Amino acid sequence: MLAQERAALALRRPGWACQDTSTGGSGRQTVAVPVAAARSVLCGIALLLAGTACSTPGTAPAQPVIGTAAPGLLRPASGGDGDSWKDIRGREYRLGLVNAPEYDECFGTEATRERKRLVASGFRADSYTVDRYGRHVSDVTLADGRDLNVLLAEEGFVDDRYLAQFRHENPALAGRLDVAFRSARAARVGLWGSCAAR
Repeated sequence: MLAQERAALALRRPGWACQDTSTGGSGRQTVAVPVAAARSVLCGIALLLAGTACSTPGTAPAQPVIGTAAPGLLRPASGGDGDSWKDIRGREYRLGLVNAPEYDECFGTEATRERKRLVASGFRADSYTVDRYGRHVSDVTLADGRDLNVLLAEEGFVDDRYLAQFRHENPALAGRLDVAFRSARAARVGLWGSCAAR
């Protein structure tokens, strides 16, 4: 029986797929391999190309490898604070319409730590203006697709000090932040609970 016929028969068995393999210079050969093995090979290739880990069906999604960024994502440089930082090319970003406490203020260390953790796997910045310090004021999207500005607001790592003053610069973001700040304040999460009495 030819290899192609064996592979065709194997495909009728659940959990099997075809894979082309080299036959050492004598052409290509099609063989049947278990789907799990094929998935492992593809996952390994994806890991090398994207710098992330893979998961198999029925397991929790794998977490990105910290310190790497998938293709198309910006990589953060070390440093910065809760609402501004540079990428590895030296461009500085400022989260739009939110304000993180400074290091020496209540919840400043926590805000900085959380922002650094969240952007470690890479980010996208939709810069809509440049501030007086030359920073690209942005709505930032994380590697997993979440909006960093809104996420930090929901979790109480930033306040709304600049929202009213600059909402005209990005009305869509302002609307999402209104909801996030209202929820965080009501639940007294993050700085809304820890710093309210100070």
